Amino acid sequence: MHPHRLTLVPAGDVHLWVPRSSTLRAFATTAPDPRPVTPDQERRLQVAGVPRRPEDEVNPWIGMRATLHGADFVSFAGTLRRFCARHESLRCMFVRRDDDTFERRIVEPDMIGFQPRHLGHYDDRGEAFDVVMAELDDRTGPLSWPNATVLTVTEENGDITVFAAFDHVTFDGYSAYLTIGELKQHLEAELNHAPLPAPVGSYVDFAVEQRAVQSSITVDSPALEPWRRAVDATGNLPGLPRATGVRRGDELRHRLRFPTFAGPKLSEAFRLWCDQHRAPQPLAYTAVLLRAMVAEEDDDRITVLMSTHNRNRPEWHKAIGWFSGVVPITVDLGADLPLAEAIRRTAQAWMFGKTAETVPLPLANRLLGTSMRPATVLSFMDSRHVPGREDWEEMDSTVFLGEVEPSDEMHIYINAMPYGTELAHRAPDTPPCTEWLDRVMGRMRDQMVAVTRQVNDPMEALA
Repeated sequence: MHPHRLTLVPAGDVHLWVPRSSTLRAFATTAPDPRPVTPDQERRLQVAGVPRRPEDEVNPWIGMRATLHGADFVSFAGTLRRFCARHESLRCMFVRRDDDTFERRIVEPDMIGFQPRHLGHYDDRGEAFDVVMAELDDRTGPLSWPNATVLTVTEENGDITVFAAFDHVTFDGYSAYLTIGELKQHLEAELNHAPLPAPVGSYVDFAVEQRAVQSSITVDSPALEPWRRAVDATGNLPGLPRATGVRRGDELRHRLRFPTFAGPKLSEAFRLWCDQHRAPQPLAYTAVLLRAMVAEEDDDRITVLMSTHNRNRPEWHKAIGWFSGVVPITVDLGADLPLAEAIRRTAQAWMFGKTAETVPLPLANRLLGTSMRPATVLSFMDSRHVPGREDWEEMDSTVFLGEVEPSDEMHIYINAMPYGTELAHRAPDTPPCTEWLDRVMGRMRDQMVAVTRQVNDPMEALA
């Protein structure tokens, strides 16, 4: 069973959308693009090339679901073409060279085409769920084009619901939210016979910039210092907080949850408090989370990895790609520390950690001779202002994730939504770890109530 609880797979006709033969011929005959892949992409492609065991169902894709009212097969095929036309990175195929490195092949928008392949009619939603999830797991990967799997379920009333899973090689979490809004936009353009959309800034150009910067980094570069300070005596990063019950080296199955720990009234009151105290919300929420984590431990110091979104140019703000990265931050937060001071210390740690945003973890390990692996990874995203957000409810849309390998890691995503604030997390599925997360959410909520004096309505948000 998948770690998410996806209950919105309707009964109906299931179709898999595959590239036309003309599109595949275009990729086969296109000359290599000179622009390089990023180190993260290179590593992902190398890992994907290792043969998987037949019983291995783990596939850590990033997925989304949305219902497109008014679409038919012709207009949906055009919608997919428009989506790829807008984002150069989605028209990119990776090909292994003889020396085991990878090159890009990119085709022009007018060469992109998709067609449906009927997989069957399913009156039972459970059967439809199993078919859709099996296709997403079996087909999604970085070594063929597209680096994604797209299926539709056509209901009896004619509505088409899209299920798509993207490999991380060309996608990150924010890309999933952008995609939902774009699908409706492209469908409307297709129905109105509008020209193909102009491309936005390309992730492929971001890769060029990243390679250029990283090629100049040496063991003496200041950008390496946050990683140097974060590594422990074993050459690794500190593991999960001890109260989780998870220890370094554990191989534990993960569970994905999306609890809303603060309702809309409390979330809005906290936003106003942040404005009054000139505290950026991402840092304020991060400080609240870190304080809650430290309160469970005997040590006031905590080291985590923080996500960096890296869309640092206007032309990349709406671009699809693997822009996100991680940097280490270490901060001292006593249990009795005022929240404003905790935010200040978190901001200071973040500013220092962010100096390492051009040094991906594999490069840091190579330069330092270490074997650092992620443990606690935190991220903040304000999804209230993602382009197309106003259409999510009408589209019954959601974002979900594929299953990951058993490990000793935990990924926590603070997500500001219109209905409140989520603490989405993918964490080891053990009772001590789940109970720890529930306590942390309670402590976060208590901190927000204490500074805002806004009582959280338990009917609005239940952790």
